[in-house]
Amino acid sequence: MIIKWWRAIAGSEEVLKAFADHLERTTFVEMAELPGHLGAALAVKVKGTEHELVVTSLWEDLASAGHFERGDFDDAVVKPSTQKLLKSFDLKVEYFETVVATGKLAN
Repeated sequence: MIIKWWRAIAGSEEVLKAFADHLERTTFVEMAELPGHLGAALAVKVKGTEHELVVTSLWEDLASAGHFERGDFDDAVVKPSTQKLLKSFDLKVEYFETVVATGKLAN
């Protein structure tokens, strides 16, 4: 299993809510239709007034993880409307190959 990881900073809770809504209504729906997609999540860590965001998605293999990419394999796909929301964001995604897992991830 491949874990795909991307980080961003939302400047406020309102931006976090708008971004979460965007993911839920569009990006996660689009991902779910791709072969090899196993799930996705948005996590947040509050640092003062900023909200550090991590979007992770799970894929069967590297080939399926790349279905959502445009450009280079590790280029982040961040729509212009999303770019306007966020204070900053990674231009690249990271891929990790799962070595061992437990619980639902191991199934």
